[in-house]
Amino acid sequence: MEQSGLTQLGDGVWAFLRPSGGWGEANTGLVVAPGAASLVVDTMWDVAWAKRVADVQWPLVVDAPITEAVNTHSDGDHWWGNDALPTATRITTSAAALEGMHEDLPPAALTVIATAGEMIGRIPGPIGAAGSYMARVRGDARFPRRTPRFPDHTFDETHRLTIGDRAVDLERLGPCHTAGDLVARVPDAGVVFTGDMLFIGTTPILWHGPLENWIAALDRLLAWEADVYVPGHGPLCGTTEILELREYWVWLRDAGRAQYDCGTGIRQAARELARSKEFDRWNNWSSPERIVLSLSTLFHQWHGNPPGPPTVLRRARAFADAGTLLRDGVF
Repeated sequence: MEQSGLTQLGDGVWAFLRPSGGWGEANTGLVVAPGAASLVVDTMWDVAWAKRVADVQWPLVVDAPITEAVNTHSDGDHWWGNDALPTATRITTSAAALEGMHEDLPPAALTVIATAGEMIGRIPGPIGAAGSYMARVRGDARFPRRTPRFPDHTFDETHRLTIGDRAVDLERLGPCHTAGDLVARVPDAGVVFTGDMLFIGTTPILWHGPLENWIAALDRLLAWEADVYVPGHGPLCGTTEILELREYWVWLRDAGRAQYDCGTGIRQAARELARSKEFDRWNNWSSPERIVLSLSTLFHQWHGNPPGPPTVLRRARAFADAGTLLRDGVF
């Protein structure tokens, strides 16, 4: 049976799982040193879900207060719930992730855009397609009205947090999905919280790149041979699922490049790849249309542009392509 909700992974280590792994349905983590202190990994962007997670964690931390938290990267579905943390909690992320948090759209702006998307999504053409897809991204989530607490502690490459008598090792593996992706490893429990380095059973998104960094990051995760990996989205996994994700990225890189070299446009390339026999092994992952979002990043870089976060215009065009492919019944 697929595990969901608060799930114990090892001695004093839990995850709160939302295994469907769709837009905004992120997993979070908790590491407890009984009688001493606790650490939280990521928070959810929906204010009700953030409170729900805090409430179910409370019995586990009543004698071990949450003194530390980690945000794995800059996407709002992994840190917009920071206000649900105790006010004395120190929040750590990578320096690159913190910069991305400050540069990204705040939750109030995204609420306005998604609400407008619900209205304009009814009209034909790319504007309507982009609007309907933005509404899909938010779903029924209720974002915070104000920008939540930013992390107040950063590092560059690696950092060790001490929680009571336990060590939690942080390592930045980005830029890949975003500029500052980091993972949190609990060596004494054999658990790695990977953030969005892992999408399991749900289609990943390359927002920043380069893709080769993501492939190298997966190799790093595999080398640890952890007992349990907690993905940013999807169910708990082991090395088999990581290898499957790695093979997806290698296929998309090579097949996408062949389309690019033929002069095919991004949306048409996604159509062709979705029709290919090779794609059959991954077409059961949720949100398969997100292939076009990653292709937009790859094509942008194959044009000679350096890796970087998507501009508002590039993201809007990618959402319009994804919405159009859904409307056309490609996925």
